[in-house]
Amino acid sequence: MKIQLKWMCAVLLLIAVVFSKCAGKPAKKTPEQPYAVGVLDSANYGATYLYLLDENLKKTDTLKCPYYGVGSFGSIPVQIQDGVLYEKWSGNTVKPSKCAVAAMDLQTGEWSEYSFEGGIIADFRVNEKGIFVLKNAAEPSVEYCAFAGEGDVSIKLQAAPGLCISVNGYDVYFIANEGAYREGDEASKEKCFLYRVNVKDRSQEKVLDVTEELGENRLEYTLWRAGKMYIPNDDKLCIYEPETNQVRQIALPGKEACKILADEEWLYIINGYANESETDIYRFNPQTEEIASSCHLKESTLQCYIREGIFYTLQQEPAAKICKYQFAEDGTCKKLGEAALDVENDDGHRISDMFVK
Repeated sequence: MKIQLKWMCAVLLLIAVVFSKCAGKPAKKTPEQPYAVGVLDSANYGATYLYLLDENLKKTDTLKCPYYGVGSFGSIPVQIQDGVLYEKWSGNTVKPSKCAVAAMDLQTGEWSEYSFEGGIIADFRVNEKGIFVLKNAAEPSVEYCAFAGEGDVSIKLQAAPGLCISVNGYDVYFIANEGAYREGDEASKEKCFLYRVNVKDRSQEKVLDVTEELGENRLEYTLWRAGKMYIPNDDKLCIYEPETNQVRQIALPGKEACKILADEEWLYIINGYANESETDIYRFNPQTEEIASSCHLKESTLQCYIREGIFYTLQQEPAAKICKYQFAEDGTCKKLGEAALDVENDDGHRISDMFVK
């Protein structure tokens, strides 16, 4: 009896060992080495991969995110607040209508979600107060998820579906293209308006007709800084000032301005859409409202980020690649390095975003 029992235990142990080898190692979800840059490789099904790189753009690790369809594909600036990265989560083939923001703790690699039921997230911003979401659907809305003690807010909009929000305190500004109108025998045209929604008092207003300035827009994202809203739009930079309730236009050298970033001193206007082969960056002085210097990059720019004078760019096409540049005080721009990304070859996977820790 004892011999049989020993044999049974031995057989069970062998089965357990074989099974564990067949099952393989569990997917890593936390970084094991220090890293500086992260790149998301996402799909509408299967895992979302997270590639981690060090300061020299050398790959240190690959993690798996528990969500599918994570990342903005360059349509939303990098959102980091208090050591947490926030990403658009559009769902997958199982839950195609998922409407959420996924959040990752940059130290632990742990993910969590902020869900907004129904509709599609057109744009969102994060500040110290919470998450502000512009949601497009049959009934467009602005959603607000407070980080502490205030309660969530949902405001149905008296506007057409919008795009490109900027947030100032509790005020959410966005742009909406509205239905056609007709004047005499003229062909129908679409009008464009700037809206403001306050999530604190739940007010909303159509602030300004900006058809002339932004009616034919190819906007990707905007920036609120020092009481002004900066809107790069093809060959011009539009600046909205609430005090005067006017939009001013500043001519730009190129014709494909679509993104804008800021550090403590400068604004950086990115000229070149993600499907273009090259990019120009204009370093803009918000005090003098002049371009102080420019830099020409031989890469397309899906996403970009600036930190302490170091400019990071992510290219999706023709090949996945990340680069870093340094802007010197004299206005020159020096390339510090680049790295091709060894991405997964699963069907449907695409580079969807990047961030700098």
